[in-house]
Amino acid sequence: MSSNVGRNSLIMASGTMASRLTGQIRTILLAACLGTTGIAANAYQTGAMIPQVLFTVISGGIFNAVLVPQIVRTFKEHDAQDRLNKLITLAIAILTAMTLLMMAATPLLTMLYLNSSWNEAQRALVNAFTLWCMPQIFFYGLYTVIGQILAAKDKFATYAWSSVGANVISCAGFTAFLVLFGPASRQPLEFWSEDKIFLTAGTWTLGVAFQALILFVPLMRTGIRYRPQWGVSGIGLKAMGPVAAWSMGVMGLQELTNIINARISNGAPFAGNDLYGIAGNGSYQNAFTLYILPYSLIAVSVATAIFPKISRAVADHNIDEARADLSGALRNVGVMMMYFAMAIIVMPVPITIALLPSVSVPEAQLIAGPMIALSFGLPLTSAYLLIQRTFYSFEDGKHPFLFQLLASVIQIVIEVGIAMFAPARYWTAGIGLAITLSYVLSFPLLVLMLRRRFDGYLDGRRITATFLKALVAAVLAGAAVWLLTDPLMSLLGADLSRGRLSWLQAVVFCVIGTVITAVIYAVMLVVLRCDEFTGLLGALNRRLGGRLGDHLPGFLRTPRPPRHMRP
Repeated sequence: MSSNVGRNSLIMASGTMASRLTGQIRTILLAACLGTTGIAANAYQTGAMIPQVLFTVISGGIFNAVLVPQIVRTFKEHDAQDRLNKLITLAIAILTAMTLLMMAATPLLTMLYLNSSWNEAQRALVNAFTLWCMPQIFFYGLYTVIGQILAAKDKFATYAWSSVGANVISCAGFTAFLVLFGPASRQPLEFWSEDKIFLTAGTWTLGVAFQALILFVPLMRTGIRYRPQWGVSGIGLKAMGPVAAWSMGVMGLQELTNIINARISNGAPFAGNDLYGIAGNGSYQNAFTLYILPYSLIAVSVATAIFPKISRAVADHNIDEARADLSGALRNVGVMMMYFAMAIIVMPVPITIALLPSVSVPEAQLIAGPMIALSFGLPLTSAYLLIQRTFYSFEDGKHPFLFQLLASVIQIVIEVGIAMFAPARYWTAGIGLAITLSYVLSFPLLVLMLRRRFDGYLDGRRITATFLKALVAAVLAGAAVWLLTDPLMSLLGADLSRGRLSWLQAVVFCVIGTVITAVIYAVMLVVLRCDEFTGLLGALNRRLGGRLGDHLPGFLRTPRPPRHMRP
C-alpha cells in the first residue's frame, strides 16, 4: 500500500481503536445494566439493532456505493461547491423522510424481529427501546455523508475519532443508570419506565448525534461552506441510479437475513424453556460485537482509506494501479485477520470475560458459541468488504448483489435447517456457522466476477499464497495454545468446567496466550517467507534505524543494504 494509504489507515485504525476501547467500556456497562440474557437484554439489543440495520438498508449501502466515487468526481469539477451542497442537501432530505417514516412504523418493524413467543408487554418494551434509538438513522447517514467528503479530501482524523465522543456520552448514561437503579437484568417489565429507557437508549442516540454533527467543524476547515441547496442536476444522479438500486438490493438481502437471525435467536430461549441458560439475541449481539472488533479496527480502516484511492485510479482508467492497491490491501488485511480469527477460536471464554468483566462464565460460554462460528469466516468477511468497495469504485452494484443473493440463500437454508432439526440451545451458534459457510461457498463466484473487472488478471496467485501461508501459521499457533489451555488454567487456579474464571485470571490467560500465538505466528510467517509480514518487519527496522534487527534471531532479521547504499 502507498504511504498515503498507510498513513490514512493508521489514522483510521488509531481512531477506531480508541472508539472500540470506549465502545468496549460501553458494552461492559450495558452488560452490567441489562445483562446478556433474559427479556431486558434481548429487548434492548433488538431495539438498538433495528435502526442500525435499517440505516444500512436505506442509506448505508447507497452512500457507500455511490457517494465516494461521485464525490471524487465532484472535486474535479469547477462547480464542486454547488454540487456538494446539492449532494448533502439531498442526503439530508432522504434521511429525514426515512427516519420519520421508520419511527412511525416502529410497532410494525419490531413484529418482524420477534416471534410469537413474545407477549404484548414484552413487545412494548422492545418498541420503546427501538423508538428511542430510531433517530440514529438520520445521524448515521449524516455521519457517513460528511465523513466520506472528508475522506475524499484525505481528512481522516475527526472522522475516525468522533465515535469516541458518542461512546463517552452513552457510557455516561449507563453509569447514571447503575448509580440510580443498579443492575436490572432480572427486573420485572413494570420496572422499565421512560426515564430508565432514556438513560439506556436515549443517551446512545445523543452520542450518535454528536458523532455526526462534530464533523461539520473539520468540513468547514477544508474550505467547504455547506449551505442548503436544492436540485439534482449536475450531481451525477443518473449515473448513480443503477448502482444505488443494486446496492439497495444487497442491503435488502442482508436485512432479510438479519430478520431471520433475530427471530431465531430471540425465539431460542423460549423454545428451550430457559430464558437465562440458552443463548438468545443478547448473547448473539455480544458475540458479534467482540468478533467484529478486529474487523472494525483493521479491515474497515484500510477499506475507508483505500476506497478513494481506488476510485481515483478507476476514474483515471488506471486499472493496473487499482489492481495493485486492491491486491496489497487484501494480502495485508488477510495476514492480520487470520491471526485474530485464530485467537478468538482458541481463547473464546477468556477473551469474553476479559472484555466483558460483568458476565459470568456460563454467560461467556453462551457468547462463545456464535463468536467461534463467526470467527472462522473473519478473513473472508474482511476480504469481501475490500472487494465490495472495489466494485463500487467501478460503479458496479450488480456483482455484489449477485454474490449477496447466493450467500443469503445459503445462509437462510442452513439457519432454517438448524432451527428445524437441532435443539434450541444450538440455534444461535448455528446462525454464526451459517454466515461463515455462506461466505465460504459463495466466494469463488465473487472472485470470478472480480477477475473480469480487471481484464482477467487479479494477482490471484500471490493473494492465495499469502492467505495459505497465514492459514498454516495460524493453525500451528492456535494448536499450541489449545494444547496448553488446561495446564495454563490449572496454573492460574481456574476451572471452566466448574465456572471458575475471574476477570484477572482471564486477562492473564489472554496475555500469555497472545504472546505464545504471536511469537509462533510471526516465526512461521518468516519461515514461510510471507512477504507482507517480512516487509512490515523491514519497514519497522528501517524506522528504528536498523536497531530492531540487532535484537532478533538471525532467521527473523531482514537483510540490511550494503553500507554505501544506506541513507
